[in-house]
Amino acid sequence: MPKNKSGKRKRHGIYFSARAKRRRRRAIYAIFFLVFVILVTAYLLQAFGENKPSGEEHVKRAAILDGLSLDYPNSSFIDSAKRILEHAGFMVEVYSGDNVTLNLLQKLAAGDYRLIIFRVHGGRIRQPIGLFIGGGLFIERCSPDSHRKDIESGYILLGRPYFSNATYCVIPPHYILDKLRGDFKKTVIIAMSCFTGDDEVLADAFFKRGAEAYIGFKGKVSPPYIDAFTMRLLRKIYVEGLPLEDAFAEVKEELGSDPRYGGTPVLYLP
Repeated sequence: MPKNKSGKRKRHGIYFSARAKRRRRRAIYAIFFLVFVILVTAYLLQAFGENKPSGEEHVKRAAILDGLSLDYPNSSFIDSAKRILEHAGFMVEVYSGDNVTLNLLQKLAAGDYRLIIFRVHGGRIRQPIGLFIGGGLFIERCSPDSHRKDIESGYILLGRPYFSNATYCVIPPHYILDKLRGDFKKTVIIAMSCFTGDDEVLADAFFKRGAEAYIGFKGKVSPPYIDAFTMRLLRKIYVEGLPLEDAFAEVKEELGSDPRYGGTPVLYLP
């Protein structure tokens, strides 16, 4: 390599002085540090963002349809259930008496509810030849002139519950399948009613519309029993933090069957 007058070898091509090298190293370190800070910040934002709802996310919603309030009111149950759910972060909507209607039922699936409690009468649907084909929910008081088209087509039945002389519009499973608007989004359904868990037909109708779990009752049950069962279940899930299946098993073990009529709760999953 040729030398200059000072005796040092001449450099050809691109090279850096010692000072330039130090500046270059410092710049590289700064870039690495900046990238590290960006990656850590992104990770923290993602981690906390998954657990902390933003303003754009939907608030958890729950609905209680208290049709039994017309015949067996229990304001203590409603107030306690509402308080438990609100403490757990739910926005709770309560519909009582004549506000429990078919029009309301049709809109439930599209309401983005995480939990829906039907505190209504229930019954077994029987074919003309006497065979039972599933449970039904007594949604609103009505007459043969009410909702005539759906009654004549078989989507709505008329019936009288065991604990009332009033005539109700009874909703069979195929009404849930065909008449509701929208789909449930992993909703837990609690049907606080007689015969709503005798078989899986009614539960399957809710599952096909997107429900995540269904709780009903096999056989005949009394209002005090279903109120006590549901209240304990809500406490174990939303206060004690137990998973649904564990909470259900514990309450069923604690309360047993209805001491008056012998009915029992049942949990169905898709």
